[in-house]
Amino acid sequence: MPERSRRVTVDRTPARPYTRPVGPAPIAVYRRTIAASVARVWENVLDWEHLPWLHRTTFAFVDARASGPDGWTAETALVWDPAHPVVVEVTLDRAELCYHTRTIAGPGTGTDIVTRLTPLAWDRTGIEVTFGVPDVPPDAVERVGRVYTTLYARLWDEDEGMMQRRQAVVDGVLPTEPLALAVDGHTLEASGVCPHRGGPLPDCVDGDGCITCPWHGYRFDARTGAGVGGHALRLAPSPTRR
Repeated sequence: MPERSRRVTVDRTPARPYTRPVGPAPIAVYRRTIAASVARVWENVLDWEHLPWLHRTTFAFVDARASGPDGWTAETALVWDPAHPVVVEVTLDRAELCYHTRTIAGPGTGTDIVTRLTPLAWDRTGIEVTFGVPDVPPDAVERVGRVYTTLYARLWDEDEGMMQRRQAVVDGVLPTEPLALAVDGHTLEASGVCPHRGGPLPDCVDGDGCITCPWHGYRFDARTGAGVGGHALRLAPSPTRR
């Protein structure tokens, strides 16, 4: 005869409702309105490359480990503490109009900064940033929170200018910005718009005869317009002698 099935005891206790894991306690909230569309904000959030250039007073370097349409992971360090790098993970939740900036290695591991977006107009976006920082003593919460909000006010100020110019580039309404460059005893006229993302190129030439975009650090030979440093972009039109 076939062996009978063993009896199984079933726990019929009702399951508890699912709750999301609790993150670090928020120490501060920063709110403002940005004069840029949600599309420009998403573009900016995914642009890890600009951190040590546009935000040169904050980030010492950035070394991307992974990037894609839903976020990125990179190693970076603060200008005032370059010897202690951190690994940051940025993840977008487009459906919920928010993104997380998490520190996953290095000082401050466990920090989770949540930014929520509110579309206000085609060129206006509300920003709310909640700073979740672990292990902050109660008597230091206000001081640490003030450090974060002050830092983010400066970062968003810098980003806002870039996003507004980017919108002009996307809309095709950015004015022509010719540069007069002094190179090898001659004056050359070149475009003042970076072909990468439309950043404002400077009119100063370095010792190698190159100009560098302040947004992402892309360099161009001022004599030929060719890209320098491994990228294939070039100035258009090519520089011409006056």
